Amino acid sequence: MKALFLSRGATFALLLGLMALISSGSAQACAACYGDTTGSKMGIAASWGIFAMVIIMFVMLGTIAGFGYYLAWRAKHPLPDYQELLSEDQG
Repeated sequence: MKALFLSRGATFALLLGLMALISSGSAQACAACYGDTTGSKMGIAASWGIFAMVIIMFVMLGTIAGFGYYLAWRAKHPLPDYQELLSEDQG
């Protein structure tokens, strides 16, 4: 009976394909496909969208690199043992 049901990935791919078929043709084309976009609102909006995605990508990669640097620094500078901290606090 389980063979009749699709997996989550197959269901998602099927729904995505169905939505792509239903959507309008102009939504699938990029700004360059519309012709000369210099100075048009659509061309400017596409440029700003690309710029925003590049900035977001660099921020995300920088955050991952910073976390990797923190982990490497923490590996070289470990915290003292818990018992050692307790003995310093009591003494």
